[in-house]
Amino acid sequence: MNKYEIFRLTLNFFEFLAFVTGLFFISKLKYTYWKWFVVYLGIIVFAELFSEFRQLIQKKPNQWLYVWFIIPFEFLFFYWLYFKYFRYTEYRRWPLIMSIIYAAAYIIDMTYLRHMQFAFSSFSYLAGTVLLLILILLFFARLAKGYEAGNFKKDIMFWVSTGLLIFFLGSLPFYGLWNTIRVANREFFNSYWMVQMTFNCLMYLFFTLSFVWGKPK
Repeated sequence: MNKYEIFRLTLNFFEFLAFVTGLFFISKLKYTYWKWFVVYLGIIVFAELFSEFRQLIQKKPNQWLYVWFIIPFEFLFFYWLYFKYFRYTEYRRWPLIMSIIYAAAYIIDMTYLRHMQFAFSSFSYLAGTVLLLILILLFFARLAKGYEAGNFKKDIMFWVSTGLLIFFLGSLPFYGLWNTIRVANREFFNSYWMVQMTFNCLMYLFFTLSFVWGKPK
């Protein structure tokens, strides 16, 4: 087993840990929209394992699963999550706007840019990441203004947003420049791949903590 397989298995562990923890605490989530966060984690775990199984057993590339399902599902889910969280605030329209912009970027990527034969759909991913980071920063800006600062550590969205911020901010250069650095400097690409996998594990660790220490709004 090489170091890349170890990183993948480690990520699978943290993904599964977050999902199982969510199931364990589902009783305090079942009457809120946060129960769908547990469902989301279950879908991600299943999709990741299916992708890796297909690649291991059938020796077939799994890039299509990420491009056509996992990545857009990930972005749209978190836009929806912030929509639910902001629905009674001055930011309630922002997630809807972000969803529309991302959908447009994704359509452009899948239609006008597909002929360029990029190894990764960096355009829509970059757009999705920047839009999600804006929503995350809006959450923390609202938190800093004192609207919910009293018990922010008990706010499940605080832990989720922290995890998202760590991963998407830390991995933004990697995925945004994937097609460039993959060709220009493969050694740097491989090193950064392991760094972003670490950020990914940290994100799911914070998701796990959100169920343990957080309470639904």
